[in-house]
Amino acid sequence: MKLIDISRPITTGMPVWPGDTPVAFSFSASKALGSDANVGRITMGLHAGTHADAAYHYNEAGLRIDEMPLDLFVGPARVVDIRSHALITPALLAGLDFTDTPRVLFRSDTWTDMSVFPTTWPALDQATPAWLAARGVRLIGLDVPSVDSLTSSGMPNHHLLNRAGIFILENLDLRDVTAGIYDLIALPLRIQGADGSPVRAVLQTRD
Repeated sequence: MKLIDISRPITTGMPVWPGDTPVAFSFSASKALGSDANVGRITMGLHAGTHADAAYHYNEAGLRIDEMPLDLFVGPARVVDIRSHALITPALLAGLDFTDTPRVLFRSDTWTDMSVFPTTWPALDQATPAWLAARGVRLIGLDVPSVDSLTSSGMPNHHLLNRAGIFILENLDLRDVTAGIYDLIALPLRIQGADGSPVRAVLQTRD
């Protein structure tokens, strides 16, 4: 078995959603300057880099990140290759069996230059969240900044997924992952009352 890191690196000045908190990592103490230890600090929004959305992010009555079931983020996952497709529809997914994979990750390769924030990426068809939920899917992940477009208003796809009982991982890095079934580990931090959290997402291959 092999572990594949599907997290985007967190670096000072990395691209974030327009208007979000810039990412900055620095040292508040360093051995080079005479301190007993190197002590780092970071400033960032909770939706920078690879992260989990809590339902509270888009639903005032939704679960906060520390209230979300941990089993959402650990277990069998299917990676689906959607490269060259602009819309994720039930018809596109119809030939796949999600019975044993309640987590689905979509590889689009839309965001390959991590120094530049993308402006367009594949969208979910309005019928897709309910279609996935009817097949037992509880979590989806994408290799793009959001399940909604950059210019959308009101976060419609977030709300469709919420009504379907499906939770969200965003900003995965799936460039080195082939379509198939893996085991996902993508635990969020236990930040009380938060609307989301960075995750260290990995896939474990199967023999």
